[in-house]
Amino acid sequence: MSFLSIEFACFFLILHILLYAFRDYKKQNVILLLASYFFYAMADIRLLALLFGISITMWFLGKKIYETGNRVFLITGVLIDVITLGIFKYYNFFVGSIFKLAGNDYTALNIILPLGISFYIFQSISYIADIYMKKIDAEEDLVNVLLYIGFFPQITSGPIVKANYFLPQLKKERVFCWNNIGDGLQLFCIGAFKKVVIADHLAVAVDAVYATPAAYNSVSIIFAIIAYSLQIYFDFSGYSDMAIGVATTMGFELGKNFNLPYLAENPSDFWRRWHISLSSWFRDYVYFPLGGSRKGRFKTYFNLFVTMLLSGLWHGASWAFVFWGLLHAFLSVIHKMFCDITGKAKKGETKTTFSKILSIIVNYFCVTILWIPFRTNSMSDALYILRRAFCFSAGVNYINDFCIIFLILTLIIQTYALVKNNGNNPVKPLDLCLLRNKVIFIYFIIAAFIFAYIGNTAFIYAQF
Repeated sequence: MSFLSIEFACFFLILHILLYAFRDYKKQNVILLLASYFFYAMADIRLLALLFGISITMWFLGKKIYETGNRVFLITGVLIDVITLGIFKYYNFFVGSIFKLAGNDYTALNIILPLGISFYIFQSISYIADIYMKKIDAEEDLVNVLLYIGFFPQITSGPIVKANYFLPQLKKERVFCWNNIGDGLQLFCIGAFKKVVIADHLAVAVDAVYATPAAYNSVSIIFAIIAYSLQIYFDFSGYSDMAIGVATTMGFELGKNFNLPYLAENPSDFWRRWHISLSSWFRDYVYFPLGGSRKGRFKTYFNLFVTMLLSGLWHGASWAFVFWGLLHAFLSVIHKMFCDITGKAKKGETKTTFSKILSIIVNYFCVTILWIPFRTNSMSDALYILRRAFCFSAGVNYINDFCIIFLILTLIIQTYALVKNNGNNPVKPLDLCLLRNKVIFIYFIIAAFIFAYIGNTAFIYAQF
């Protein structure tokens, strides 16, 4: 069930009527669990059993970890999660690669990729890990664990919410008020605008050029590369805004998932701004357990490299994603080494305006080039596009107007954020008690309907 559908609008309305009718938070949790499972079953009811099985297993292991403190139960839970993810998402990739190295043919198995498995598996690991690290107590109420792992707004594409952040919200009265509904609907509409007006219009040019790069000249390919960097940002941040907005209307906080990532000055800064929930998950459950930066420089570089490489592999089962993660790992380690050698990592360091802008441009260039294998899913195709882009290739000249319009819009927003808000996202919900703000909000919704691209509602990160 897509957020951008009549079915979801009806689902959303009925759910809020029920939540308003039953004010007790425990009853609301049961309603939300049933609603979440219905939402998931609409995609493929067969895979609901896997989600339920993982959730109830983590609930049982969480109790054992809390009672005994035995690390064996934690390792067992992590292995179950990793093996499950490996079978459904990576089996054909790994086995096929082994067969190929051995020079043998391999017929891929027809394995269904469960919707949102990469996201709910990580949340289930967060649950048992937080119990082991004594950040939370084990849940006696099974409903809370089932709802935490299967909460419908973010199960398909995140944000990934840590157990110690979300579970306490399930155990207190949630305020059902018009302020929450107003703020949540504004976030939802902003996210929908990003998706259907910006990302989907950009997708037309990106899809055309990436489908047949040999037909287009270098300038057209460069514009398509830039357009994809904008498309993936507005597509994914748009989904995140919608998910956070839906949760906000029900009194939940999911946290922030994007903060103008193309204003990042270095690789570390980029990952503090892009897919924040995933970056913080890898930091807390991979980087820190490996030792973080506590065991010397070489171990720090190794831990950082492994963390970034796994982040790349998480995104997809292909060598292109491995290569994408590998290059991001190299960039992150090189930046860390540069900071250690030059002492640039000191707090309170100030940069000149020129050096800051130059850092942003260089970092954006690196990130945008690395989006190419991410989009193609093939290293050979990625290298071919790179050659076509930077070798003055002849071909059809196709510069999409929307690419220019939204590039200028992005630059204006980022410049304003840099000057007025220290590089942070300046967009805040309006106070809808004021008539002026109500008029602005209504005009925004009308603009979204007028300029929406009809024909593509699939979200990029839903495939992961």
